[in-house]
Amino acid sequence: MIRVRTEEVLLPVSVLDEAGRPVGGLEADNFFIYDNGVRQQITSFNRRRVPANIVLLLDASGSVFSQMRFIRAAARRFVQGLRPEDRVAVMQFADRVEVLQDWTSDREAVERAIAWRYRPGERTTFYDGLYRAAVDVLPRVEGRRIVILLTDGIDTAEERRAGPEEALTALRRVEATVYVVSLTERLRREYRLTGAGEQVVSGAEAFLEQLAAGTGGRVIYPVRDEDLEPAYEAIAEELRTQYIITYRPHPAARAGEWRQVKVLVAPGGYRVLTRNGYEAK
Repeated sequence: MIRVRTEEVLLPVSVLDEAGRPVGGLEADNFFIYDNGVRQQITSFNRRRVPANIVLLLDASGSVFSQMRFIRAAARRFVQGLRPEDRVAVMQFADRVEVLQDWTSDREAVERAIAWRYRPGERTTFYDGLYRAAVDVLPRVEGRRIVILLTDGIDTAEERRAGPEEALTALRRVEATVYVVSLTERLRREYRLTGAGEQVVSGAEAFLEQLAAGTGGRVIYPVRDEDLEPAYEAIAEELRTQYIITYRPHPAARAGEWRQVKVLVAPGGYRVLTRNGYEAK
């Protein structure tokens, strides 16, 4: 017997104007939801702030060592702007993947983890960091799941538990939205990359864009150290202004089936960010 378990789909939806600013004031009638090409009826539409479960996933490899002071400051500032009901976990990846702080609403505990436990390594276990967040940390919370990733996207691990496709699949399976603060443009400008170096960075950027687009997030490219705090603040503002939409898929989804999702907004001209599908459970 095939069991149908996905009875309701939850979609956090960001709507941005041409300047990349969040658009408020829209109503349910402005949104058109398509599941496997079939228009769906919205069952709930929430413009109020919905509690979030956020993994701060921080690159701690040698390539970011010089920026750690600014990274700590930006991450702590971001945490200070969260609502009391939001929960945070802090992870880092360098020579290995580590959970620096498990799920908590205690802001002081999160800030201590960022200030004292976040420390540099040498290599970059990037894909394993994503994968571990998806399979070990995010499944232990329910509701809105978000990963805020800071990295240059270049994996230098000697041994891997997962590759890029396995990491992306695992994140989509737990319905996480991934926002990326990418350090690739900084690398490009700092080292004036050409040839093979430029190819490596461009490949990393392509995966980061794929990761964000596939999960409903986006990529921000700070160039200077001072740009890190505004990057985190832009993500925080977007999370505060997301529309939370739910619907019951029709026809019903079967367990294990991948369903494509598309969200349109009228009037047009806006950029709409949400995940592009889900795996029925």
